[in-house]
Amino acid sequence: MDERSRFLTAALNWNEADWQDVTRIWAAERALHVAIECVTDAANLIIDALVMREPGSYADIVRVIAEEGVVDRTFPEQFSDALTFRNQLVREYHQLQPADVVRAVQTCAPLFAPFVHSVRDYLGISSR
Repeated sequence: MDERSRFLTAALNWNEADWQDVTRIWAAERALHVAIECVTDAANLIIDALVMREPGSYADIVRVIAEEGVVDRTFPEQFSDALTFRNQLVREYHQLQPADVVRAVQTCAPLFAPFVHSVRDYLGISSR
């Protein structure tokens, strides 16, 4: 997740020409997809390990860890765009446009590093 977060943060500085490169678009799509899945997978592992209430959806997974103090209470609202984009990636990929990817990077990239730090802090895990 750290690598995806760094890649997406760097993508925030791409210029217009960079965003015209289909390979960069696809790389950003994949990085977003994996990072979003990492958030939900890590959150689910924490929920299971700490016997928190059972979530019913992706949005609920994020809501549970916020309610339990793993992440900031505002995280579920902030992360909702990422979950919407995930749905586009896995279900509506045929309609996905490069501008959608650019917007998702701009919205989501800043969320991943704080998530990692919050989880590490909550679990008492030091950074490498």
